[in-house]
Amino acid sequence: MNSLGAGSMRILAFFLCVKLLSTAATSAATLEEMYDRAPSAHGYDKYLELETGVTYTGGLWIGGTFNRITAEFEPGGADVCIVGNGAILDLQGQEICMAYCNNRLDIDDCIIINGDVKFRGYEDVSHSLVPKGSVTYVTFYKPHDYGVRMFGCGQGILVERCIVVDAADTGPDFMYLTGMPSDWMPTGSNFTLSMQSASHDLFDNWSFHTDPKANADLLRHFTYL
Repeated sequence: MNSLGAGSMRILAFFLCVKLLSTAATSAATLEEMYDRAPSAHGYDKYLELETGVTYTGGLWIGGTFNRITAEFEPGGADVCIVGNGAILDLQGQEICMAYCNNRLDIDDCIIINGDVKFRGYEDVSHSLVPKGSVTYVTFYKPHDYGVRMFGCGQGILVERCIVVDAADTGPDFMYLTGMPSDWMPTGSNFTLSMQSASHDLFDNWSFHTDPKANADLLRHFTYL
């Protein structure tokens, strides 16, 4: 796990901004629409191959949910691959989340703005709902809350050669079983790992904040929650 030098990352951020501005007018379907019509292929239930230079909007929730009224997990899930081909995913404040299932999400080669990627799991004596997958060669620019966030999982998830610039501190995150904000769960870290997991597979990732104070704070780059 590494962080780029300030000069290198400022150059990267500049060219990334130029890329975003030059392609912003070329928009396509929402990410959810792409998911709904994606075929099964290469061993995945949903295989999304995106187009270079196209912007896809909105987030994507894959997997189960927790019903706070019944206090039960409601099942769901599919094995999903997102082949980015350099596309821009403007999540518009939402997230790409693989949650409460034993499926996998692999996402590769795209730019993500205004959102994040989350893996949510849960294990106790009655449940073993632990997603797997990978996030590789993805550039995050000003993601909301985090770049990549793991919660209750991590073992079996690979995060490799990703760049995260300026994850936004949006205040305390919410406890997933209660929906209540917690001061023990701050946002604004580029890579956030799970304290409930035995190990994490992170290799050759790069982290930077354009605010010098934030960039000097190690917890704004890599942290455990």
